[in-house]
Amino acid sequence: MVTSEESLSSNCAVVTGCSQPYGEMNQLGGVFVNGRPLPNAIRLRIVELAQLGIRPCDISRQLRVSHGCVSKILARFNETGSILPGAIGGSKPRVTTPKVVAYIRDLKLKDPGIFAWEIRDRLLADGVCDKFNVPSVSSISRILRNKLAGFSGSQVHPQSHYNPPIYPSSYYSPGGESSQSTREKWPRPAHSVSDILTSQQQPHNHPPSLHNYCYMYQWPPQ
Repeated sequence: MVTSEESLSSNCAVVTGCSQPYGEMNQLGGVFVNGRPLPNAIRLRIVELAQLGIRPCDISRQLRVSHGCVSKILARFNETGSILPGAIGGSKPRVTTPKVVAYIRDLKLKDPGIFAWEIRDRLLADGVCDKFNVPSVSSISRILRNKLAGFSGSQVHPQSHYNPPIYPSSYYSPGGESSQSTREKWPRPAHSVSDILTSQQQPHNHPPSLHNYCYMYQWPPQ
């Protein structure tokens, strides 16, 4: 009975013979072309050996393919069921279609506080997108920020941020009876700037009386 290790050793020469005669050599002695995928024969053999129960590190050593390349090929096969490499170069298919944008707008109108990752989960759960064409969280955030900025329902009227003055408006009038009467209602402070400057220039011959001291620190009448 032929074991998996013997099968691996017997097919090693056949698979490595498919390697391209030009390119660079990795640390294991295998030849590869930078930027080009492995031949399909080697990719298929990697999957076959993995299905026999051989560890990726042993496949890497026997086929003289880097461990990272073996892991990527097996991960792609487990995800898509294909050994073919992905497209090299070119532009990715557009995922933010008008249908997706309209669905995101509906979700945002129903729940203004919904997060981008929640929208992404809803797109997958509701069947609007699949795992290959669903937009990323950053793309959904960009859609909410650029295309759906006015649909959040969280806009506030600019006048709501205006803070009215604590003093009556008539206090700020340049003159007239209203400003004069308002100034008479408000108590005059115990000290002003001119009083402080005058007190610094003139020496104090007598200490302030107790009555003046209490008046300086009393609170204005409510």
